[in-house]
Amino acid sequence: MNNLWKKKSASTPAPQIRKVYIPDDPKSKPAPLKSKIRENQALAQRQRDASAGSSRNHSSPSTSRDSTRLQVRTKRKALRQKSPSTQHFSDDDDEDDDDDNDANGDGVSSPAASEKRQRRENSGPVDLKRKLRSRKAFSEEEGTSFAMIHAADVISDERKAKLGGSKDSSDDIIVELKYPNASQRERFKLVTARDEIDAYEEIIKIAEIVTDVYLTPEQAKPFKDQNGGYIRRLERARNMKQPKDFKEAVKSYNAAIDNLNKGGILAENLDSKHHMPLVMVQRILGQVYDRVVSPKVESLRKYENGSDNVYGELLPSFVHDLLTEVGLKSDQVFVDLGSGVGNVVFQAALEFGCESWGCEMMQNAYELADAQKKEFGARCRLWGVAPGRVHLQGANFLESKPIHEAMKQADVILVNNHVFTPQTNRSLVDMFLDLKDGCKIISMKNFVPDDHVAKRNADDPVNILDVIKKGHYYAGSVSWTDDPERYYIAKKRSFAEAE
Repeated sequence: MNNLWKKKSASTPAPQIRKVYIPDDPKSKPAPLKSKIRENQALAQRQRDASAGSSRNHSSPSTSRDSTRLQVRTKRKALRQKSPSTQHFSDDDDEDDDDDNDANGDGVSSPAASEKRQRRENSGPVDLKRKLRSRKAFSEEEGTSFAMIHAADVISDERKAKLGGSKDSSDDIIVELKYPNASQRERFKLVTARDEIDAYEEIIKIAEIVTDVYLTPEQAKPFKDQNGGYIRRLERARNMKQPKDFKEAVKSYNAAIDNLNKGGILAENLDSKHHMPLVMVQRILGQVYDRVVSPKVESLRKYENGSDNVYGELLPSFVHDLLTEVGLKSDQVFVDLGSGVGNVVFQAALEFGCESWGCEMMQNAYELADAQKKEFGARCRLWGVAPGRVHLQGANFLESKPIHEAMKQADVILVNNHVFTPQTNRSLVDMFLDLKDGCKIISMKNFVPDDHVAKRNADDPVNILDVIKKGHYYAGSVSWTDDPERYYIAKKRSFAEAE
């Protein structure tokens, strides 16, 4: 054996050192916004499931609905565009804070980062004037039925055409979910079609939010118990792919919520709260978007390149951070100039309870915003919460008198001017002369040139703006890019300060 090993060694050529050029991988194009968000959601959910330990027997990622959709989506176009969800965000003051960014190197925040965001979300000053409960939602005086789009009725226009206009199948199992209110329930279809709402996922998430937000820790025990709690029964039926068992689990959950509601416990608990968790804000906004915008999202692709009419969205977590940073309160006024389908307008009204205005000149986007407004009101009633008043204008904000009047009262203005022409940005600065002192303006491009010197341009209207923050946003914060870019916060000075 020793001789054989020596012979083999002798016959082996001596190692040589050579320089080998390996070209860099070409920069991949960002994945479509909604599919990438769903990938992040699926990965994040699998991380949370794995961290929960062996006591929770979740389905394998390889067979989950999200992972299946990810495998298919590269081969054909998605029929429905899902609602915006999560993204990464930071500013100049915390660029080295790795916990808030891609802690796992895969575009998904780690559980520790999620917990840190939750602590940061709850660490700010509480707006004691903010009242969450909708009295109408917990009263039967105005009836218990109202117009809304049920999940079971949502289907894309393209899918509907393929099915000959039909929405239902004889094999569909319909369940009705009770929300924390005194009125109607929502119908869901227990299907796993790629272009329809995942009833299993949504019902479980709703139950988790209701348990965390509307119940005390003691009241939540029957819902969170890992051996036979209401949520655990829902998860088990989903994981075992037993739609009939899932339907029975929903009935048990509904009965428990009904009992709490009839005793006035849900309303009483909600009265004690002045803050809506971001996860609840995202869920409600996502429901509105999925039922109104997603089935008709193709209409948003009709825009004019090289003009002010290019559609793009700021995503919910980014909006939350921006509006929290400027200190938006329930007794203030918010204005979004170029509001698209209204997502930010609704978020400001829902999360902060303020009066919220939006103006959009693209007709297709405005029509979707107006449709979202109706569903937004219904969703808030369904959840038993009271948002701030919402006003939408389908007009050019440079010419709209209602918007000009709203701007004079505004405490916070958002301008997604990323693709605005220089002329439009200049016209906006002229409009800012009428803002009240101290009004804060959030923009994606700076209205004040970097080389601007006020003393040399004494009559320039831009002198009334004091740029108080230059921050960074990162991948997943906006719909038009994954590249890190800046945002700006300016404050309207008094004319005395500007001189």
